[in-house]
Amino acid sequence: MHFGILKFRETYMPRLWGGDKLKRVLNRKIYATGAIGEAWLISDHPACESVVAEGEFAGETLRALMDSDGVSLLGSLAKPTVHGRFPLLLKLIDAGDVLSVQVHPDDEQAARLGEADAGKTEMWHVLDADSDSVMISGLRDGVTREAVFEALSSGDISRLVRSFPVAAGDSVFVAAGSAHAIGAGILLAEIQQNSNVTYRIFDWNRLDDQGAPRELHIEKALSALSFENARSGRAAPLRYTESGIPREVLAACRHFAAERITVKKHGDFHSDARSFCVVLALDDVMTIVAENSGCVLERGEAALIPACISEWRVEGAGGIMRYYVPDIAVDIVEPLLRHGYDEEQIRLLTRLQTT
Repeated sequence: MHFGILKFRETYMPRLWGGDKLKRVLNRKIYATGAIGEAWLISDHPACESVVAEGEFAGETLRALMDSDGVSLLGSLAKPTVHGRFPLLLKLIDAGDVLSVQVHPDDEQAARLGEADAGKTEMWHVLDADSDSVMISGLRDGVTREAVFEALSSGDISRLVRSFPVAAGDSVFVAAGSAHAIGAGILLAEIQQNSNVTYRIFDWNRLDDQGAPRELHIEKALSALSFENARSGRAAPLRYTESGIPREVLAACRHFAAERITVKKHGDFHSDARSFCVVLALDDVMTIVAENSGCVLERGEAALIPACISEWRVEGAGGIMRYYVPDIAVDIVEPLLRHGYDEEQIRLLTRLQTT
């Protein structure tokens, strides 16, 4: 089966900590009541099966397309989940209040702990942030399991975690096992493994809509928590220009690679059928075209380019995020070496990003 470029309907999720930037910054017309914290853009998870918005496959779910011809969608390198689902999930997160401090297991831990989902490694790219917004990612140097347990017993873990200011354009790689929290006033895009497993460690002693504290998952969180700090903090992009198109490599692990690409008028891209691409528009308005298919993306909208599409073009002036499943050696290491980066710089980008 030959798929065209796929754009999906967004699904909006109410959250206790939700904000108003999906409406105010991205001009989303959301009529649901309550605070909306997430917009799921591309998902093949039981909690949200994305529906194609337009074109030949309008009305079909990503789940149905995976069932009909997953190989044409994914390519030869990208693999489905253990349940046969699309391997990645893309969402926008609109944090009006700080999220809980939480941790996700890796694949082996998730299986050992009896989870139906895989583990979750993710990456954030900040679209908008208040001037005083901060992120939490990783533990401070020297923090032990015993110290975390004692802090949780006393009701405050904030002194043990790393926090840092963020602004629009910043990216943060969050490996499975990293304690993390998104701060108030942040709108971001999150690419992640297709998993909904989250262990809350600390929820700032707040109450839900019913006046009760939300459930914490201390035992599982301590089992999944990593005490290594090398992966915390803002990403340091490795930049190069190829075929006249500036690129910034922001993250690379076995689950996904993330690149920020700047297009001046148009940019042509080639796929060798090894992996699909997910494209997220960072500026208004970008058009994605391929033979016999295309779509228009406004800021914060996304499209899935199946692996069976060999050539595609981005038209418009602005930035896009490009997510795909990489061959680390071919897609990351070789281009960076060719453009003058040394092995140590590349190692710092990719080390420990193999979770």
